[in-house]
Amino acid sequence: MNNKSTIVCILLLFFLCNVLYVRANTGLFFQAHRVIPEKRTELNLTPNTPLSFHDGFSLGFDVHLRNEEHNYGYIVRVILNDTLNIDLLSNKGWSHSQLFLMKGNQSLVDISHLDSIPKFNSSDWFQVELKLNYKKQLIVCILNEKEWSIPVKLPQLNNVRIAFGLHTGQSFPSTDVAPMSLRNVRILDLKGELLRKWTLLQHGDNEVYDEVKSSRATVRNGIWEIDHHIRWRKKASFIIPGTSLQFAPYQRPTDGGVFIALKDTIYQYSIERERLDTVIVNTGHPYFTAASSLVYDSVHDELISYSAEQERLNRYSFEKNEWERAIPDILLSYLHHSSCYIPDLEKVILFGGYGFYRYSSVLFMHSIDSISWQQKDLAHLIEPRYLAAMGYLGNNKVLLLGGYGSKSGKQEGNPENYYDLHCIDVEKMSSQKLWTFSNAKVEAFGNAMVVDLDKEHIYALSFANDRAFSQIRLNCFGIEKPDRTYMADSIPYQFHDTSSYCTLFYNQGTTELVTVLAYQDGIGKTCVEVYTLGYPVLHLSDVLQSVPEKHSTGWIWLILIIGIGGTLAVLVILWKRKQKNVVRRDENSFYTVEVKEKELIQPSFIRLLGGFQINDSEGHDITSRFTLILRSLFVYMLLYSYKNANGITSEQLNEIFWSDMDKSNATNNRNVNISKLRLLLKEIGGINIAYKNSYWYMTIDSSVNCDYIEICDLLRMVKEGSEINVGLLNKIAELGSRGELLPDITEEWADKFKSEYLILLSDVLLDAYEFVKKNKDLMLLLKLSETMLSCDSTDETAIQNKCYALYHLGKKGLAKQCYENFCAEYIRVLGVRPDFNYTDIIGN
Repeated sequence: MNNKSTIVCILLLFFLCNVLYVRANTGLFFQAHRVIPEKRTELNLTPNTPLSFHDGFSLGFDVHLRNEEHNYGYIVRVILNDTLNIDLLSNKGWSHSQLFLMKGNQSLVDISHLDSIPKFNSSDWFQVELKLNYKKQLIVCILNEKEWSIPVKLPQLNNVRIAFGLHTGQSFPSTDVAPMSLRNVRILDLKGELLRKWTLLQHGDNEVYDEVKSSRATVRNGIWEIDHHIRWRKKASFIIPGTSLQFAPYQRPTDGGVFIALKDTIYQYSIERERLDTVIVNTGHPYFTAASSLVYDSVHDELISYSAEQERLNRYSFEKNEWERAIPDILLSYLHHSSCYIPDLEKVILFGGYGFYRYSSVLFMHSIDSISWQQKDLAHLIEPRYLAAMGYLGNNKVLLLGGYGSKSGKQEGNPENYYDLHCIDVEKMSSQKLWTFSNAKVEAFGNAMVVDLDKEHIYALSFANDRAFSQIRLNCFGIEKPDRTYMADSIPYQFHDTSSYCTLFYNQGTTELVTVLAYQDGIGKTCVEVYTLGYPVLHLSDVLQSVPEKHSTGWIWLILIIGIGGTLAVLVILWKRKQKNVVRRDENSFYTVEVKEKELIQPSFIRLLGGFQINDSEGHDITSRFTLILRSLFVYMLLYSYKNANGITSEQLNEIFWSDMDKSNATNNRNVNISKLRLLLKEIGGINIAYKNSYWYMTIDSSVNCDYIEICDLLRMVKEGSEINVGLLNKIAELGSRGELLPDITEEWADKFKSEYLILLSDVLLDAYEFVKKNKDLMLLLKLSETMLSCDSTDETAIQNKCYALYHLGKKGLAKQCYENFCAEYIRVLGVRPDFNYTDIIGN
């Protein structure tokens, strides 16, 4: 097998493992006796109309039974003609009758020990199949391929109702629910043909549709396991006495969590056991500093306390319950530095930090068997900073993301946030910048990142470091390119600079991402919170199940009419286009647009939405080669040429960019910068700067893609068209979701272009909202409203449509949270509350 085939196989295996993992950890979690009867879970497959079968049917599903204090309850109840009940119950952990099948009061199958079921594992799922054969008057029960056949007297099966867990129907109601999880519910006829299938993967709010005929099942008080892949769960919250805490995530073969070290105490929070344990240390104590300076050595199962200002490492032995050393307190100069322990190399790595009004760019490295630090200042490669994320990539390399600092390293030297990714070779003690991205927001990062198994993406926490009450967001970045995606929901975070802390790590035992937050309460104690998120992380669209369209009995005629009408409409449109022969660029014009069914993959592109980025003809990112003046000159000429095919005069350029110079110097600077710009544009290809009839203008051909030009063309097509095209709206949502126009350019001349774009987008979307809502395309409504909000976070119409879409997609809690977040942002920006409330939105 060649190298290429090997790589493909590995990627396929990785993808398959991810898919299998997600499916293995999904399903519907049933709340049982731990909650009051009104809060217990029911899955009703026949909420409105009963099912009807001629000869019989088969009901199959996968179930996982939990051990709780009270385990007795119904797994499933089948009701025939509202007069006869067939029940499967469990009582896991009981001394007898752990699983039993009943017909009315008659016992059909009685299993005293679940271990007698083939291939049964108490921590795993097992398969159940119940066959009701009216023709043979027989019930067959199959558990993991072990079969019981019981002759019974069955009535006709023309009125069959099926419910799992709680049963609130009029016939045979019950509140006894087995503590279980359920998935892959299916109904087949006796020939094995699949009639219904509820995977219980994607879902709506309190309902789920089957994948064969879109039959609706209702859910009461259900907990969807897959939601853990899009929402953080708060696992623990506790108070630790003291303010100088040292944190170290750990991973052991059977357990994972976080250690918290104080001067004479070590706390251990276990993710698997969900328990906080306390150990009073016999002798010694860690470096008692104002910053977290602790790592877990998974090779030797020890804690390592360190200080960049002390040469020796200080190790804690769990077996001896003692630290090697007891040393005085230290004023650390490297607060909020980034660190990691590399088991492969058995080395502690540190970078950056803040102290005494200075930011650091020093890389520290300490082998566990050495007696001193190796260190090197990388200021010539990485600007001094703190609040950056670090993670081990492999092959002696660590990644460093973002941070806050200044080029001089001095706090008074115009500090700023950095949005870049560096790859540091710890053996060579060198660094390479991989990319940087533009960001209109003010964000810093947690001190650790998680490198994905594919080694192509990283996960990192970000938060606003310009305010006390912030929100933690999980980001997914590409390693090769800064393709940024927000994942999951947000976590409230009280950021108080060096008095707060947040970190991210992956826990193998529960296959979850874990966030640990800490902040001081102001009275000498520290609040610690632990959150978990299912891995791999999913998008909201991976979880939401679209509501299937309902068709009338004349659906065949409807399809024929739509097909004929659609064909005629297409022919008319093509004829009109041919007549008009729309060409939007000649010798003096700027841009030619062709409407294509598929967008060509073009290596050269210009991105102006969400930030400025340019790739050349070979696909290389050359954004960093555009100085501030070249970037502004290029964007201004591009936007102005698109708006006005005649271009712009030299005097106008001088007035915009060199108004503080006399005419001679301004002309010289203009010509020099245009010459530099032309050289850069040659690398992109397809873009030219021309001078004709005393006007400068820029031309761009179809080999170069510009997102701003593309979306403006699409918006005008929708605005000028006789009817709204759903395909165009989806493309607008895809492009517009990248963000506002030129958030990284704040010059006055850009405001006019930004305003015009926002007005055009708003005008088109106002009509589109109503069209999409009328056609009940809730996912498109959600995407369009998010597009508008990415450009204007206070747009009232957009938030109303977003909340409406989420609410009617079944995400009522998320809809309410979005409304509350909008109100907070609205008050922050405008100083008043919006004049509509949540009930106004969902009632529309």
